Amino acid sequence: MKAILITLSLLIAFLPLSAQDGYYGKASDSDPAAKQILEQIRDKYDGFNTLAANFRLELQFPGQPAEIQRGTLSRQGDLVRFKLGDQEGIINKEAAYFILHASKEVQINDLPAPGETTGMLTPQNLFSFYEGDQYIFALQGEEVQDGNRLMVIEMKPVDRNASDFTKLRLLVDDKRKEIVSVRAFSRDGSTYAFFLDTPRGNAPLADGTFTFSKAEFPGYHVEDLRF
Repeated sequence: MKAILITLSLLIAFLPLSAQDGYYGKASDSDPAAKQILEQIRDKYDGFNTLAANFRLELQFPGQPAEIQRGTLSRQGDLVRFKLGDQEGIINKEAAYFILHASKEVQINDLPAPGETTGMLTPQNLFSFYEGDQYIFALQGEEVQDGNRLMVIEMKPVDRNASDFTKLRLLVDDKRKEIVSVRAFSRDGSTYAFFLDTPRGNAPLADGTFTFSKAEFPGYHVEDLRF
């Protein structure tokens, strides 16, 4: 959740990165301008009491046509609810609930420990995956889409052995201070990208949006996987 306005004259190429022992370098090697962009986006999004957005997930596997799924996302602080295809997720202060509508099943999982990351780019961490010290950032130029100038930020994991991705590429709208898309590149040649469609700050949310109620899913098998 961060964005920033920067001119081409301030663009800086990636600093030389060491790949010894699976490490590219350290987070402090990041381009300060890129970090500032992300900080501005975070500040904007975190300034909203609630946030809602429609999004698209594009999956591309080698030798296969692209698959596109559409979803919705609601957020209030650390509370998240999303729908994507026939799956749904609720993350609140008690647990992470994953609802699989096709099989009529609910899985209840422990929340990750503070600072813990799975390395995956998912709807629930779409606005926070770039926080912390796990990536090195660099501005890589700009693109124009539908008449809008978008800044390109490339991210590489500090520890490539601990990440599912070789790199991520963000497109950021300078004027709106918003993330437009995030594309992740996997080692096996597959990519998947999230496209955010007009995030809505302070969107009204129904009572109980982030509360799991078994009564809401009659006939579903509920499996508690918490330790």
